[in-house]
Amino acid sequence: MLYWLQVMQMDKTKTGELIAAARKEKSLTQKDLAQRLHVSDRAVSKWERGAGFPDVSLLEPLADALGLTVLDLLRGEEQEAAEPELTVRRAVALLARQTRERTRRRWGQILGSLAALALAGFVLFGILDRAGAFLRPVSLTVTAVVYTPEGDPAGETDVIIDGTRKILGDRSFVGRFAISCAEATCRERVEACIRWDAMKTEGWQDIQYYRPGEFCSLGVERMLYITESMQSFGLKLEDGTIVATDAAYVPLLLSGYYYSIRPVFSNQF
Repeated sequence: MLYWLQVMQMDKTKTGELIAAARKEKSLTQKDLAQRLHVSDRAVSKWERGAGFPDVSLLEPLADALGLTVLDLLRGEEQEAAEPELTVRRAVALLARQTRERTRRRWGQILGSLAALALAGFVLFGILDRAGAFLRPVSLTVTAVVYTPEGDPAGETDVIIDGTRKILGDRSFVGRFAISCAEATCRERVEACIRWDAMKTEGWQDIQYYRPGEFCSLGVERMLYITESMQSFGLKLEDGTIVATDAAYVPLLLSGYYYSIRPVFSNQF
């Protein structure tokens, strides 16, 4: 019986005409029928025009709503002597269950493939990261203005930047960030670690100096503003002195509050 049901040639046009006639005979609108089946009235219209066929899971409730048998719907006409309806309904229920199982298996295969691809991508990223594929060398000498604790210009200083910048993942810079007017930052074996999105908060940057085996402030406050090109930045020394490449950083640093921003200034590039 199930095999016969699966290979039956279903005439969408005949079935659509049967649905429309039975619906009108029961004085139902397309919207009324759609509400009973929890589908859209456009779906009902599509069936009646022969542009589509009801899902196998809807055959039983559709037949009940129209006073037809499932076999009537499949054949597209009412039958006087039909195969026992219970047998047909059991076959339809089995077919619907098989369809759902095939759908679940298909989605399971798709999700499994996506998970495998994601894992492979994660592993590949880790391998490339460890191999230094996301590191870029940086070698700059940037001239910055020195401002008094009151925000007045007081001269210039050179900042030597020499190291590597990580462009993906935990974006950061490691290497020399030697500020001429802050002598301690220029000593041998002193390096800096700058992080964008510090403390996992987007828009926060910080700088930490260290010597082998220890972190140290060296008179530089931890928070700073710096673009990813590293050609534009502003920071404050612990004595209140400000070192900045652009005057726009000064009021931010004088405020005493570090804003979570991505600074973009005129001399970024």
